[in-house]
Amino acid sequence: MLKILRNKKTAKKIWIGLGLIIMPAFIFWGLGGAIGGKSEKKYAGEISGKKISNQELIESFSAVKNLLLMQYGENFRQVINDTDLESQAWQRLALAQEAKKMKIEVLDREVIEKIEGFPFFLRNGKFDNRLYNDLLRYTFRTQPRAFEEQIRQNIAISKLYGKITEGLTIDESRIREDYEKANQEFSVYYVATLADDFAKKIKPKEKELKDYFTKNQGAFKDEKSLIPEFKSIKQKVREAFIRTESLKRAENKIGQFAQELKSREFEQAARRCGLKVRETGFFKFAETINGIGVSDIFWNTARNLKAGEPSTIIRLPSGFYIIKVKDISGVDEKEYNERKIIIKESLLNQKKQEKFNKFLADTESKINR
Repeated sequence: MLKILRNKKTAKKIWIGLGLIIMPAFIFWGLGGAIGGKSEKKYAGEISGKKISNQELIESFSAVKNLLLMQYGENFRQVINDTDLESQAWQRLALAQEAKKMKIEVLDREVIEKIEGFPFFLRNGKFDNRLYNDLLRYTFRTQPRAFEEQIRQNIAISKLYGKITEGLTIDESRIREDYEKANQEFSVYYVATLADDFAKKIKPKEKELKDYFTKNQGAFKDEKSLIPEFKSIKQKVREAFIRTESLKRAENKIGQFAQELKSREFEQAARRCGLKVRETGFFKFAETINGIGVSDIFWNTARNLKAGEPSTIIRLPSGFYIIKVKDISGVDEKEYNERKIIIKESLLNQKKQEKFNKFLADTESKINR
């Protein structure tokens, strides 16, 4: 037992933030149901071949419950329906086991400083021994020794997160791209060849439909993976034929336009092909462009174009496009330089979380309940 902690009268305000970044919300209710079905067995399950006793699982439930209380306080009841308590308890056990494998140690001093830093154990800015014991007894319902070992384990898991994610970096170009996605706007000229425009002129004959059906029978299988008779799905075949043929004609037309662009200006090439040049208003990344849809591919394409340069062919479900940048706005170099440290930190945290999630998925695969 960390007697020195409960005897100290001064406090050092240190908030490590354990669990807040790597552990999801937990809930304690339902413990009886989760453990009850395993009570007849001598152990609850295995992790990497190591048997986990029922008592160990119960202690893990208690630990995740206490972490939930620390994270959410009086609001922790609101997360009951959004959590899988048993899975979280097993996850904690698996992570703790991985920390031991990596020989991660936690000193008593670290546990002391962590607990002394919790604001709910402070009175008038100092760690209060009586408040500490009262809260453990009436709110956490946990013995001091058990609580301190839970904190030790929390710190070990936090250190595990640090080991798994150490060495990750973010390139300057990635930081710049993230800033521009949030701020940079483009307006573009574009030429479109849409499937619907060609579909109106397509009048397939019976033989064409039958030939198309014969060549593409697999696309018309029913729910039982059987190929129906042509007559029973003739209309469906007709619609599919028109869709395929209209996209083919739209692609051929945009291809003609692309060829003309090799020797002519944007507007002139469009006139030569009987196509109309349209333009958009300003749009940001992930915004919707009227008449086109979500702008991601347009924004990414425009971002990489030089002044006056036409794009390659852009394919969307509706048809084909070629664009040329009309105007750019929204990049403030001074603001970017002021914000890039914050952006870098955010992107780095995201990258760390992604890497740790992969590690966590692999760790969970070793659990056998």
